[in-house]
Amino acid sequence: MPLCLVGLASSLALLAAACASPASQDRRSTGVPPSAQRRNSTSPAPTPATPPGHVLMQGLKNTGAAFIDNYLYVWQQVTPLGAPIHSELLRIDPLTGQVLARTLLGNYGLGPASDQLLIADGSLWVAAAGPAGAPDARGEVLRFQPETLKATGTTILANRGVGQATAALAGGWIWVTDGGTLYKLSAADGQVAKTITLGTADQSQVTTNARGTVLIVAEAENGVGTIQSRNPTSGALIVTTRPGILGVTAPTLSEVSGGGVWASVATGMQGYLEHLDVSTLRPTPLSLPYPGDATNGISAHIMSGVLYVQQIDGGPTRNYCGNPSTGQMLAPLGLGPASTVLAADSTDLFYVPVVSYAGPSPARGEELVSLPISAKCRT
Repeated sequence: MPLCLVGLASSLALLAAACASPASQDRRSTGVPPSAQRRNSTSPAPTPATPPGHVLMQGLKNTGAAFIDNYLYVWQQVTPLGAPIHSELLRIDPLTGQVLARTLLGNYGLGPASDQLLIADGSLWVAAAGPAGAPDARGEVLRFQPETLKATGTTILANRGVGQATAALAGGWIWVTDGGTLYKLSAADGQVAKTITLGTADQSQVTTNARGTVLIVAEAENGVGTIQSRNPTSGALIVTTRPGILGVTAPTLSEVSGGGVWASVATGMQGYLEHLDVSTLRPTPLSLPYPGDATNGISAHIMSGVLYVQQIDGGPTRNYCGNPSTGQMLAPLGLGPASTVLAADSTDLFYVPVVSYAGPSPARGEELVSLPISAKCRT
């Protein structure tokens, strides 16, 4: 089964750092500050708010989620915030939030994006980064029994870059990007069948479609790179974008849908979306509901056939479900200014609302909330 691509870009942490750095320059514009205004740190905290939908879990940290083969997987950071990320992986009931299985990933961590998990040949494959904080940090592809999360195998990768490893099932093979390397793994036993060096790239991402008949790779060195179409069986290069994309990280890719793939590009102080025809990798016409560019945090992902465009504090015109080919708005998400959709199935979306609570007590952590998808999102 294909990887269920969801939610945020796999390089969110790098994007946040780029936005916060005084030296950041917008390589596509003149460095206009993001439209979102900084909040006054002395302003009183907002009153408690109840998010729309059904709260499944509370007290989470650095949450991620993926809905794959009717299983809802959730992961969170078990080390303190700010420390090297070690994660735990859970399978939960999507209706009640009951934890049905859980496992610690040892010294390995997962980012918030869902392009690190897939199910193939009876195994759950997890592309994890680590050992976190080690000078010889590398990636590993961990394998589990999908229901029980019992560990069944490990494939060690020689990471030579930065960012989170990603995985996709295409051409009957498990394809994994880790730093500047694309790996071809056997879906039967996880053995590395081929290693492809992506030039001098230090970041990369891989994606495919629901049938696993295409293989699209984004790669970059210090944010300057390309998007490539490769043979899903051999990995041979078919076509690449030219000239190179200029950004602060590698472009973030959506799941391929209807012969197209969305690319979210962060350029320093701003960001933008493109929809590329996978046969030519040329941009297709868009009907976005907002004028001009967005911030670094803009993202476009296909989840269960629905396009979700999101940007924290971006308002309704940058947080909506839309036409998967043109980006035209179908309905605003209406989840609050700092909420993030992480996963979705055919009926519900699963998101994390960011809520501040008044009083001396710290916030109670992140919540995972389910909400029925608007019927307008499927028209």
